[in-house]
Amino acid sequence: MTTITVDNINSRAELKRKTAKPLLWIGIMSIVMFFGGWTSAVIVSKGSISDWLSIHLPNAFYVSSVIIVLSSIFFHLGYLAIKKDQKKTLFIFVLLTLLSGFGFVISQYLGWKTLYENGIVATGSSSTNASSYLYLITFFHVLHLLAGLISLIVVSVKSKKERYSSSNFLGVELSLIYWHFLGALWIYLFIFLKYIA
Repeated sequence: MTTITVDNINSRAELKRKTAKPLLWIGIMSIVMFFGGWTSAVIVSKGSISDWLSIHLPNAFYVSSVIIVLSSIFFHLGYLAIKKDQKKTLFIFVLLTLLSGFGFVISQYLGWKTLYENGIVATGSSSTNASSYLYLITFFHVLHLLAGLISLIVVSVKSKKERYSSSNFLGVELSLIYWHFLGALWIYLFIFLKYIA
């Protein structure tokens, strides 16, 4: 029978601290490879199809870009706040980030709705390679963003309970890294879809 001691708990916490960031970066690199594969497929397909139809992005996608940048700024301000032990400020900025994240998802939905209403569909006889890729890439980005929203919900609950401090903010930092990554990924995808796809 294993006896749980303070040393065991501390060593497990230290192991978690040491492995959390490397594991997050491995996950991020796998997402980069995933989207790298899809954007490469778009380039190859576009080069091999003579009547490739470039799609004008809906205004909602421009709004999405503004929202995701603002959300990253909000979260970073919260991160700076907790490093100064400003716990209530952290909660406010995490909440603003979370609301912005939901705003991003809504704006993506409105973008898809506009595309659909203009006859640009994901599948079926009316779809094109360009439209299928557009829906696919943006949908999978939102899917990965949902994981970020779950992370933000956890951070917001913990920050409301004042579980973070200037000496204990790993959860905030991990969530922030992932959220910044999602923002940078969207900006890359937006530019790719606007100018290359």
